[in-house]
This record gives sequence, structure tokens and C-alpha cells, in this order.
Amino acid sequence: MKGNDKRMIDEQSYENENELPVDDMRSKAIQEMEVREPIDQDIEDLSEEREERKDPCYFKRKKIQELEKCFKECEGQKMLVVIKGPPDPDSIASAWAHCFIAQYFNIETQIIHFMPISHSENKALVKALRINMVQYKKDVDLSYFNCYALVDTPIAGLKSEHDPSMPKIDLPQDMPLFSLVDHHKKTGKVHGNFIDIRENAGATSSIYAEYLQYGTYTLSANSPSDMELATALQHGIRTDTDNFFLAREIDWEAAAYLSRFADRDLVRQISSSSLTANTMDILQHALETKEIKDNYILAGVGYVRETDRDGIALAADYLVRREGIDTAIVFGIIGDQYIHGSLRTRSSTLDPDSFLKDVFDIDKDTGQHYGGGRFDKGGFQIPLRIFSDCDDKNLLWELVSKIIKSKIIKRLGGKISMAEAKS
Repeated sequence: MKGNDKRMIDEQSYENENELPVDDMRSKAIQEMEVREPIDQDIEDLSEEREERKDPCYFKRKKIQELEKCFKECEGQKMLVVIKGPPDPDSIASAWAHCFIAQYFNIETQIIHFMPISHSENKALVKALRINMVQYKKDVDLSYFNCYALVDTPIAGLKSEHDPSMPKIDLPQDMPLFSLVDHHKKTGKVHGNFIDIRENAGATSSIYAEYLQYGTYTLSANSPSDMELATALQHGIRTDTDNFFLAREIDWEAAAYLSRFADRDLVRQISSSSLTANTMDILQHALETKEIKDNYILAGVGYVRETDRDGIALAADYLVRREGIDTAIVFGIIGDQYIHGSLRTRSSTLDPDSFLKDVFDIDKDTGQHYGGGRFDKGGFQIPLRIFSDCDDKNLLWELVSKIIKSKIIKRLGGKISMAEAKS
């Protein structure tokens, strides 16, 4: 048989795939499957992910799964849960919720705070709910812990130069940041195992409530301790959103979830705690020294003890309610160490964060802004440094008061001098 004739027969024999030899057919089918199966699988996985994303709770579950994965990697370790600023209902409840989740991963936790609990309402919260918190002292050995977590603060550093109100902390240099959960504006890059900063939340407690609602370890209506945690979180949301006037969607959803467990009578009891005599003195001082520029009211309250620092914020809360006023700024010198101020506003156009950052600028030594804020409130802290050694306290206060007011008035486009307003 000639070569051309043989080639024609071969082509006719294999013209139809069904007529291929069995071994060749099986080999071809396997090859096609090997090529097709991964593609089909990718398409199926993509379709499933798209369907999951349609679920409104998809991203909420994804975030808590990420946190639980990080907890799993730290199983059996010892974790420090840090409240950097003055403990308030939001930071206290958030720290407690963090410990609640950590316990299911056999992680030993301890809540530590550096500033004293000065507000009577916050003292009532800790006492009524028996929250285990420790104030930092120099003799506290932090090397016992493997890592630390931060709540309700946008700044990761624990060094005192990051915050003039913080004491010097002997933190091991190699201690890693486990997590940072917060609702304030970001101030820079943060490096940690888990970072969740949501500016669309009115309270950090709302974020932790979401973790509990959509995570593996949720609250139980039959547990007294779970009821107390829910009460603390509910109170934290209420206070940080100004009785829900500034609440966002996540805050309302969190409050609805927590309402199934929280003790309303206990929330009412904590909220109705009395003011201390020193706080009343700060309020009186603010009223006596208040000065008005257009719709702004300023008040310097002089020297304030560290334990009474929350009185400055309360004074700002009170002054902003004055008729014809939409923004109040109250400031004082805390413990002869730094200037502390609080801003409260009802203005729809003023952004406390940009306003305070513009007025007081940046600490050139640390690169951090002296002030900042969110929504309707803000604050600033400026270390006195060498001026803290000044023996003439009256002269120092006069200087501080004039500089703070001049910076604010300059920002408002007015003159430095102001006429004191009479009540």
C-alpha cells in the first residue's frame, strides 16, 4: 500500500471521535477534564463568593472571622488590653468585650488604664458591673504579657511622648500590637495583627457588639455576666453618641442587638450618678470666666487635678447649650504638666477634627497633632514641658490662657483681645 493511500485510510478511520481506539479516547477525555475542571471550579467559587457578597452581613462576618483567626494564633498567651486615655463608658465596655471574646481562646487578659477614672458616672459603671481594671503604676511588670491590644484610640504607640497625659511606661520593646479597634479618624499607619478603624461608627462599643452578634461566641440571655457586658456596651454607645442623637446605622443595629440582654434599670442607675463637688467648682469657674466671640464661647478654668479632668468636658457640654452659642471650648492645666481642652459643637458646618488640628498644629518632636475630634466634639493636649517648673503659677496660667485664646480667635478671623461676656 502506498503512503498516500494509508494516510487517507487513517484520516477516514479517525474522522469520527467515537471511532477512536478506547485507550486513545480515555486519554483524550482525561486531558480535557484536567483542563476544564480547574476552570469550572474557579467559576463555581467565584459564583459562590458573589452570592455571599449579596448577603448584607457578609462583610460583618468576614471581619469577626478575621479577628477570631488572630485570636486563634495567640491561643494560650497573655494579653494586655489597654485604655490609653481617661477611661470612659465606651473604652471600658470595649475593653471588657475584647476580654470576653479572648477567653474562648484560652487567652489570659488584663485591662489596664493609665489615667485615673475621674468621672462619677464612669466610677459608678465600674463599681456596679464589677469590671476588673488596673491602673498602671511603675511597679507593674508588663513583661508578663506576650502582646497588647488597644481600644477606642487611633494612635498605636504607648510611649508618653505620643500623649502628654500618659505616664512613662516601661513596655518591652519587642511586645507586638495584637489589635487596634476604634471609631475615630485615622492618624497614620498602624501595624498590628488586626486593625479595625471605622469612622462611620459612633462608638467602639458598636463595633464590638457587631463582633458578638455575628461571631462564633455570642451573648446569652441566661448569663448574668453576659447581661452586665451588654449593659456596659449599651451604655458606651449611648454616651458616645450623645443619647443616640449622633448614632449611625451600626450604632442603632448594635443597640437593637444588645437590648435583648442589657439591664435597662442598671443603665438608668449608672446614668443618674451625682456630680462631685470639684466638678461643680469647675462648672462654676467656667461660668465666671466665659468669653464670647460671635457664636463661640471660651472658658479657662485654671489648674485642675488629674482626678477631676472630666470636669472640663462636662463644662463644655454645659456651656454649648447656651442660647446663641453653637460651639464651646473649655481648657485648663492638668497636674502642672499639660494643657487639656474640650470642644463641643452643635454647628452643622464646623468639623472639630480639622478645626483643632488647624488651630494647634503638630508637635514637632512626635509628629502627632495636639488636637483632634469627630462629629460634635474634640479635644487637645499640649505638654508644658520646661514651663511646668515655673514657680509663679498665676503668671503661667495668664500666659497659657492668653496663648490658647489668641490661637482660637486668630483661627476665627478675629482680634486677640475679647470682651468678657456677662451672664
